[in-house]
Amino acid sequence: APPAPPCEPAPASVTAAFAAMAPAPPPSGFAPGSDEMPSVGSQEHAEGACKPCAFFHTVGCTNGVACQFCHLCDAEEKKRRRKEKLQAKRQAAKEAAAAAAAEDDATAASSPAEAEGER
Repeated sequence: APPAPPCEPAPASVTAAFAAMAPAPPPSGFAPGSDEMPSVGSQEHAEGACKPCAFFHTVGCTNGVACQFCHLCDAEEKKRRRKEKLQAKRQAAKEAAAAAAAEDDATAASSPAEAEGER
């Protein structure tokens, strides 16, 4: 058999086209639909920045993997977070009222002294 002719390098356009067809590297982290990330909204569950799905544990979520809410949170998570938020809001209002009262007391205490100095 005659020897094979030497190979010529491929033109740059062919090399670039082949590089564009190469598969993308695998994604970092878990894939949506996996046990670790059953919905798109479950992505930030580990950081506690997710929002629980209100339907997943009750009537079932019809959005499935595409749901923007977390399917990893337990059934009581939404209620617990709402309760914490309300408590924090009440505490902030209480502190604001106490600060306003203290300011009013300080203003009232300085007013009589100023009034006597004017006489």
